[in-house]
Amino acid sequence: MKPQDHPAYDDTLRKAVNLAAAGVEVAMYWNDRGMFLLPASNESPHGSTLVCIAQRWDVRTVQLRFSNAQSEWVTI
Repeated sequence: MKPQDHPAYDDTLRKAVNLAAAGVEVAMYWNDRGMFLLPASNESPHGSTLVCIAQRWDVRTVQLRFSNAQSEWVTI
């Protein structure tokens, strides 16, 4: 299974965007138990895979930096 196939993927990504829009940089992880968010400054949890980092780019934009070296920008 890929992270994008997990039923909580879209909701977790949406929450990451909302947190980043509020100024909290977060990392989205995936493991056998599910999707979760942690402050981006934390170390990667053992056994988890980084999906993306969400950070505020400017007053109207959040950048999602995915682990595959791609980025997406979300207007807030």
